[in-house]
Amino acid sequence: MTFLSWTTGLIFAGITIPLLLLLYFLKLRRQERKVSSTFLWKKAVQDLQVNAPFQKLRKNLLLFLQLLLLAALLLGIADPIANFSRKPEQNIVVMIDRSGSMKTLEEDGRTRLEHAQQAATEFVRNLPDESNAMVITFGSVPSVGCTFTDDKRRLEQSIQNIEPSDERSLVGEALPLAIAYSTNLVEIPGIAGSTVPVGGSPQGSADIEFFSDGRIADANQQFVTRGKMRFYRVGQAQDNVGITAFDVRRDFERPGMLSVFVQVENFGPTPVKTDITIALNGKPLPGPGSIRELNLGPARDPADSPTTAPSDGSIESEIASAQNVIFEFHHEAGGVIEVKLHRKDALAVDNVVFAPIDPPRDVRVLAVADRGTVQKFFRQAMDALEINWDLMTIDEYEKADDKALIRNGRSAYELVMIDNHDTDRLPPGPYVFFGGIPKVDGVSVGDAIEGQPIVYGRQDNPIMRNVNYDSVFVARWRRLKLPPHALGLIEGPDSIVMALLTDPGHRYVIGAFDLLDSNFTLKYAFPIFIQNAVGYLASGGLVDIARMIRPGATLSVTVPGDATEAKVLRPDGHTDTSPVRAGGVFSYARTREVGVYRVSFNDAAETSELFAANLLDPGESMIEPNEKFSIGSEAVEAVSAETTVNRPLWPYAVLAAIAILLIEWWVYNKRVMI
Repeated sequence: MTFLSWTTGLIFAGITIPLLLLLYFLKLRRQERKVSSTFLWKKAVQDLQVNAPFQKLRKNLLLFLQLLLLAALLLGIADPIANFSRKPEQNIVVMIDRSGSMKTLEEDGRTRLEHAQQAATEFVRNLPDESNAMVITFGSVPSVGCTFTDDKRRLEQSIQNIEPSDERSLVGEALPLAIAYSTNLVEIPGIAGSTVPVGGSPQGSADIEFFSDGRIADANQQFVTRGKMRFYRVGQAQDNVGITAFDVRRDFERPGMLSVFVQVENFGPTPVKTDITIALNGKPLPGPGSIRELNLGPARDPADSPTTAPSDGSIESEIASAQNVIFEFHHEAGGVIEVKLHRKDALAVDNVVFAPIDPPRDVRVLAVADRGTVQKFFRQAMDALEINWDLMTIDEYEKADDKALIRNGRSAYELVMIDNHDTDRLPPGPYVFFGGIPKVDGVSVGDAIEGQPIVYGRQDNPIMRNVNYDSVFVARWRRLKLPPHALGLIEGPDSIVMALLTDPGHRYVIGAFDLLDSNFTLKYAFPIFIQNAVGYLASGGLVDIARMIRPGATLSVTVPGDATEAKVLRPDGHTDTSPVRAGGVFSYARTREVGVYRVSFNDAAETSELFAANLLDPGESMIEPNEKFSIGSEAVEAVSAETTVNRPLWPYAVLAAIAILLIEWWVYNKRVMI
């Protein structure tokens, strides 16, 4: 317990307690009166026998009660507070989760983020005056709300200004940011071994106060190198049903037919029934097929094997917690598909998903090759698959007019295959490279590798499905250097032979080998591979999954040749405007909310492009708060963020004083003495 005004309490105590005791020490002044008998005034005679001005202090219940009353009032004046947590260190990093699961509504009608803001505000308000603190908020991307300061009002304001998002909860960038700010030291030039803080805390490493529901997707991949972490858990709700997977495809042979796949999962403790509907451009599809009833069992234990209910809606003896639904319908135009769960639960952002679709068009493939042998292999594969295709030499491709390669800001072809050439002429779209690489950040080649066998092929990927790589021999390939998110499709003993790389607006399959240095084109695996590439990468040339992003991801659009301004209409109805460079790439990262984003240039409708942000994250939909999680190998256990860190006690002292005053009044009226 701490007294905020203990000096004031001591001053009042030094004045009032002696005065109260003096009243009981002083002798009462009596007036002499003549009476016929003193028998009835024996008590008065005893008082008159005291000649000194002060009398002996006798036991008196009233005095005891009055001292208690005075002590209670003095305690209230001293303004005591109860400390329910350890005294924090002088350097504090307050980290607050603003991810999608923090939008969960609790029983009191407030979101988890609001609970976290209240708890963090109370924590900051009760910091010792000499403490320095900063505020970092995080979803999939962190941001600094307030740098290190001892100004509590500034800290509290930054906490209250936190905006919610629908992003995933990732700390992979937030923790290093917190550590960098708290221990950002550099060496002073010319003075060996000396360092000074630059932009960080002036007092060394800081402890991390972590306000979240504990649903951190990448927690076990991180570690804290300095200071300690304490986890304040917020939230109680568990009931939630959400959409966790979503895909839209046009039929390769019948482009007018659309297939929409949806997976719905129950994360609550009880079975639920709910309806799911599909709409196009805001209107339900005609016919009874636009609405389905789902029966979902209670959430399964993560340690159990996953179970999924049959897509026809039949109920097994043990109802599965997840169910797949497929909608199929005919639509020859473009628009926006919306799938929605009609159930009110604690988390609403995972109850709806969106997908922009383009009108169907014929699949066109472009092959870029100089060598006649490779051109022959491409022609045989295209003719076998009956695919429309064009052929360009490398020189023709590099010198071609933009109108021949770009349409509506994207590649005019549903797939571009490039042989033995490195290029940076890459309009948004899918590409397959053999013996060359795309000139993009993070991609390069190293030394040549010869005489090694292929040891692994990822046949669970759609591009490699039914591709028999066992019969394929590659005499030599170049060692690929790729970004961490690249996926190996074919691998040798210690290097990647073929990889899949997905960037905003682009998908690349990169083969590190020359087709003429392998027997790949002589095997049945080659036309099957081409068919898979067209069917998966080009999505039949009709549905671009690159325009379906996660909240917080960056969307990229090629700027038309005459554009000077880009506008983004957000799901909340607000519009962001930005100047652009004609022919460049416009990138936009403020995609924190689930919904449809419309990008247009110079207010021209024909240049507009739609993107859809969907949560689709079981980790965020599992809203039951974590009691603990691990940062690397260190377990972080929760303390409740719902309790006040420091609680004032003066109201209780005042109530005690009132109670004692009532008892004193009763004793006085009863003339009780001890």
